[in-house]
Amino acid sequence: MMQGFEWYVPADHQHWRRLSSAVAGLKVLGIGNMWIPPGCKAANPDGNGYDIYDLYDLGEFNQKGSRSTKWGSKEDLMHLVAKAEEAGVVLCWDAVLNHKAAADYTEKCLVVEVDPKDRTKVISKPFRIEAWFGFSFPGRGNTYSSQKYNWQHFSGTDWDAARRKNAVYKIVENGKDWSQAVDHELGNYDYLMFANVDYSHPEVREDVKKWVTWLGRETRIKSMRLDAVKHYSFDFVKELLQHIDESGGRDWFLVAEVSGSPASSVPALGRKPPGI
Repeated sequence: MMQGFEWYVPADHQHWRRLSSAVAGLKVLGIGNMWIPPGCKAANPDGNGYDIYDLYDLGEFNQKGSRSTKWGSKEDLMHLVAKAEEAGVVLCWDAVLNHKAAADYTEKCLVVEVDPKDRTKVISKPFRIEAWFGFSFPGRGNTYSSQKYNWQHFSGTDWDAARRKNAVYKIVENGKDWSQAVDHELGNYDYLMFANVDYSHPEVREDVKKWVTWLGRETRIKSMRLDAVKHYSFDFVKELLQHIDESGGRDWFLVAEVSGSPASSVPALGRKPPGI
C-alpha cells in the first residue's frame, strides 16, 4: 500500500486532483492500494483532517472557513474514486474517530484535573470549566445526520476557555470516566487531544456506525485505516467491525494505527466468523 499524501502537502485544495492524475500510472508501477488522507472537514481550511470537525462533510458544505477540505472538494474526491476504480486501485480512507476539534460553542461541565503523566491520578477536586464541546454543524444542518454533539458525548479535553488554562481535564459529571478498554500508557491513554469522544454514549456509537455505512455508500470506498485506535474503546472497535461485517462489508479491508507502546497492551481486534 502506498501512502498518497504527507503532512506538508500544499494547502491548495488540489490534492484529490493530483492523485486523480497519478493513479493510473501508479497502477502500472504495481501499486494496487493507496492510503489517502482524512477527507472530512477539519478545524480550518489548511487542516490535515486529524483535527477533525465533521465526519459527514467531505468538502461539500461551507464550514470552518471553506467549502473544500485541504485536499479538495467532494466532487474532486468522487472524481478520484472514479479514476481509481477505472485503474483498479483500492483507496483506503483514513478514519479519525477518536476526537473532534473546533467546536461551534462552549459549554460548562464538571471535571477533575488529572496528572498528564498518569491519567489515573486525580490532582484536583471537581470543578466546572468552560470547554469547546458544542457541535451543531450549522453549515451542514441535518443533511446526512441530525446528530449534534455536546459535553455529554465527550469524556475530556485539554483547555478551559474560562481560565485560559491548558491541562488534562476528565469529565466527571453524571459519573463519567475514561474508557478502561484503551492502552495503558500514561496509566490510561483514552485522552489524546481536542474533545475526546466518549464511546460509552449510545448516540455516539450509533452515529459513528451509521457514518461508516454512509461513507461506503456515498463514496464506494471500502477500505479504511482507523487512526489512533489505542486511544478509544477497543470494545467499540470490535462493535464497529461487527457492524461492518453484518451490514454487507465482509469485503472491506481494514487496518488500525497502533504506535508507541508494547503490542501486549492492545487486545486482538481481528475479525472472526460470526458466533465465535
